[in-house]
Amino acid sequence: MLETDRVGKEVRKAPNTVPALVKAYADGDAPWCLLDTHHRHMESRKYNFEFDAGTDHHGLEQVITRAEQRYTEVGSELARHFITQFSKAKHPIRGLLRQRDFFEKQVKPHLVEGKVAYVWVDALRFEMARELCRLLADDFKLECQPAIGTMPTITEIGMAALLPKAHEAAKVVSVGGGKLALEVGGKVIKDRKDRVAFLKEHAGVPVFDAKLDDLLPKPTRKVKDGIQNNQLILITSQEIDELGEADNMAQARLQIDGVLGHLRRGVRILADHGVKTIVLAADHGHLFAEEIGEDMKIESPGGKVEDLHRRVWVGIGGNSEPSYLRTSLASLGVESEFDIATPWTFAAFKSKGGGRAYFHGGLSPQELIVPVVVLQSLARGATPSTSSSVHWRVMPGTKQLTTRLFSVQIEGTQSKSSLFGFEPPKVRVELRANRTSVSIPVSASYGFEDATGEVALRVSADDPRRTESNTVALMLMDEISQKTVGLYLLDAITGVELAPPLTIEVAISI
Repeated sequence: MLETDRVGKEVRKAPNTVPALVKAYADGDAPWCLLDTHHRHMESRKYNFEFDAGTDHHGLEQVITRAEQRYTEVGSELARHFITQFSKAKHPIRGLLRQRDFFEKQVKPHLVEGKVAYVWVDALRFEMARELCRLLADDFKLECQPAIGTMPTITEIGMAALLPKAHEAAKVVSVGGGKLALEVGGKVIKDRKDRVAFLKEHAGVPVFDAKLDDLLPKPTRKVKDGIQNNQLILITSQEIDELGEADNMAQARLQIDGVLGHLRRGVRILADHGVKTIVLAADHGHLFAEEIGEDMKIESPGGKVEDLHRRVWVGIGGNSEPSYLRTSLASLGVESEFDIATPWTFAAFKSKGGGRAYFHGGLSPQELIVPVVVLQSLARGATPSTSSSVHWRVMPGTKQLTTRLFSVQIEGTQSKSSLFGFEPPKVRVELRANRTSVSIPVSASYGFEDATGEVALRVSADDPRRTESNTVALMLMDEISQKTVGLYLLDAITGVELAPPLTIEVAISI
């Protein structure tokens, strides 16, 4: 709540220009977007915590509830001020990068220098990209910039805005059935198939496309050849948006943070396979706060509706109410014949089948300010690996899997001294069923990284050839139908197995 108090005080004295607001939200050592990061971490920990059935944790529950309420209050204050200033501004806004310029300004110039990967991440909020950059900073020269997304902030529009020619002209059009699309270069772009085809036609270089899953845990020969034989590598990730829109709040809270770890590994794999520059971009951000109550749901304008989501209405005619902004898309710098309406705060429109807590489409900073990250691998001299010369001990807390929580003690001993000293690797512990991970790490005795679930081991103070023992707690995510699961200890960076997997008997069914 300290962060909500800080941001709340600053928002009450917030600047009145959009560039200054974007800077306050996204730039500096203490940007306002840190509030979103702290809230995301709190919610992840909340869903990882085993609350007592009695009253032992009543005080903790009250604190969490108050923190959630304050986040919504301060977030709504910020959204109202930002949307107000954004609606008054002359568009395009001088001094701000547009999402539509990403290919022309961030991708195209690097294609003459070498192989480029263009990574499209659905719903990657700016604060998440900022955290990902922190995780990659030791191994990459990187630049993370905020940009203004393309409205409405939905996948069909934002993803198409990442294409070549979008900087010249992009028009929001209706394709019927309550769906919108973006017309780029005279072509109506509806879905991933259209986006990939358009990119291959207009990129000016050979393009290979794959999904993030195709890189993990390691790419197949087909994917490796595709990376090797093409100049532009398109990688798409839909995991964040899919988790959020599934409307299973517990699963989304528990797993969204893990996507950052997958992105980190994917970026490293691309660099290891000769990709010189990696440009990571998002189509839109998102809101993921409290479950909305009836008091937070408002009537949409009605009229001729071309698209309606919890956070945005696009159409013609209908009503206009004080509870939301209604204006033309053209007045916001987006070519279209339609109007747009979006709540001023974290409120949501009444929408059949709409989600409960995860939304996008509106103009809050969390939805509209999107990241573009340019990464270039730092050339480092080869350092002898210590992992292969370490004997690892993996000791399960129990011989059987009997509850959702499972603890594992790990420690490593260097078989012989090295001139380079002993630098333990970051590790990851997983339970796997049919080669698929069914667990997430939730804590460790020390060195636990919230954003990725990785554990940084350290050398024992008593023995420089041994790691300090560390107990890692795992939580099962899926129902287990198999009689056994595998327990794996992995190098967090390379994915290499550090010790032979152990077989654990399953004695429960979640």
